[in-house]
Amino acid sequence: MKILTWNINGIRGNKGLGLKQLLDSLDADVICLQETKVSREQLDEASAIVDGYNSYFSFSRARAGYSGVATFVRDGATPWKAEDGLTGLLQEEDEELRIGHHGDQSSFTCEELEALDREGRCVMTQHVIRDSSGIEKDLVIINVYCPRAEPDNDIRKSYKMRFYQLLQSRAETILKSGRHVIVLGDINTSHRKIDHCDPTNDEEFYANPGRKWLDGFLYDPASDGTTKDANEPAEHHQFVDTFRLLHPEQLNAFTNWSSATGARETNYGCRLDYIFANKNLAQHFFVQCFIMPEVMGSDHCPVKAVLDCSVVAAKKCPPLCTRFMLQFSGKQQKLSMFLIKTSKLKCGLTKSQSMESSQSSGNCDFESVNQEESSFDDIKLSGERNALDMTDDGTSSSQTTNDVQMDIKCTADCLVAEDLNSKMSSASNGLPVSHKRVFNDSRKRVDTAAKISKVETQPARKQSNLLNFLVKSPIGMNKESKSNDIKSLVENTSLQHDRLNSDSKLQTVCVTKDDDCHNKNDGENVKTCTKAQTPELSACTSKTDSMSSSEASNSTFAWKSLLKGPPQTPLCKGHKEPCALRTVKKSGPNRGRQFWTCNRPEGHKTNPEARCDYFVWVSNKK
Repeated sequence: MKILTWNINGIRGNKGLGLKQLLDSLDADVICLQETKVSREQLDEASAIVDGYNSYFSFSRARAGYSGVATFVRDGATPWKAEDGLTGLLQEEDEELRIGHHGDQSSFTCEELEALDREGRCVMTQHVIRDSSGIEKDLVIINVYCPRAEPDNDIRKSYKMRFYQLLQSRAETILKSGRHVIVLGDINTSHRKIDHCDPTNDEEFYANPGRKWLDGFLYDPASDGTTKDANEPAEHHQFVDTFRLLHPEQLNAFTNWSSATGARETNYGCRLDYIFANKNLAQHFFVQCFIMPEVMGSDHCPVKAVLDCSVVAAKKCPPLCTRFMLQFSGKQQKLSMFLIKTSKLKCGLTKSQSMESSQSSGNCDFESVNQEESSFDDIKLSGERNALDMTDDGTSSSQTTNDVQMDIKCTADCLVAEDLNSKMSSASNGLPVSHKRVFNDSRKRVDTAAKISKVETQPARKQSNLLNFLVKSPIGMNKESKSNDIKSLVENTSLQHDRLNSDSKLQTVCVTKDDDCHNKNDGENVKTCTKAQTPELSACTSKTDSMSSSEASNSTFAWKSLLKGPPQTPLCKGHKEPCALRTVKKSGPNRGRQFWTCNRPEGHKTNPEARCDYFVWVSNKK
């Protein structure tokens, strides 16, 4: 049996492969994913129903696109039971479908229990495993995404510790019932100093509340079996870190790296993803447990374990399986039902009210309106398809579209006439009919056809003058003085433009004044003749050149004063390489400020290939 856990950092993200190809490449019977970042409404069929797998999701009810876990199981290892959440408040009422054994929850208030299950951080599946001797036993796999808490956020720190306590209570209670238990996922705490790239001093490191909880939850095979705290209950220390059981001294075994600093390139991370198992299961069934840093696509990497046992699959999936969700079970209405016009229901009437009104009006009137409207929609679609076909045959697209639009309008008029005739004839036979509604419905179809045949010929909106955005108005200037300055600037600009045009015309006239000179002499004589016969040309040309060059310099200066380019990139002192410009996003007095830092990936101080300690704030002086 193969089990895998991976914080996927968004199941809808592009991992380079389809979800089925991705799951197949992981090669496991039970694949537990964390941080799916999908709500029940956002879940699509491609992610929910994967060929060869059955899946079980837990969604965040706090906000969309946040948290969430999912367990994908091969069809050959289908679980017997599945449950959403840790508290038992979200599970099925049928006792046979429950995993049960929720433990003592008296220390939690009702509000706390609801809050701990609101973020979609746990889904459980119960399997049946068979050992080499043929003995079968239940195995419960608890897939969790434990909360993350900033050091200065006391509310989230308390929430994280309460989640740990509830997880431990539930896991130990299920273990007492005689079943094997595996707790896996993103625990969001590195346990030992060996699991961290750059730990602090011992006192500060082990004072972390999350590490203290792991000390009480896990059993240390290297110890003599005694607990560190004599006051701790005997049922504690029942689970084993399976990776450290098989690799007790392996260094640089990390599962999470900072994407913002590129720390994965230098393996500057920590181990946050675990596979915990009860002592008996870990010591007798676990053959391998290893980290897969070569698998990309997230800021975490998968952790995989191999057990020396086989899985007994259930005959049918538990009710929590996503294939039983309404939007994927085939029970929901077809999409076409939302596209057909229904005048009664569109007005906000209930189904019973629309049935009563249709019965009172004879029913035939309501059905005929729907049929005619749907036929009119079909004519529009067929007309558009014919337009596309004729365009492909080589006919002008504009001509074809106009012809089709005229056909649609004529057809709509015919439908209106037939509709009026049928309605009037039915009224003459004594049938109850509303002439007002017939007229309104017919008029609607005429308006629809008119909208289709209408060609947008409205002229483009005149753009504002660019000078309005470039004139800098001094503080305290009133509207009249501001408008006068803009007007004078526009007039000066137009005068300069006219002067340049007149000078260019004068130059053209001067050059082409004497046709005989151009006809009789070659190119050199043309230049001599032109200069000799038009002495005002040289002064005109020099004046124009000096004016254009001065105006160009003024324009360049104006644009540079308005559009200041990016600041000059400094070089870091450690590697003499261009630095990276970054912005402070953490809340505080420096939020939004920019600074320069070394562009290399983050790493240990002893690593010369890692980032140096160069840091400088971007100056706000202009």
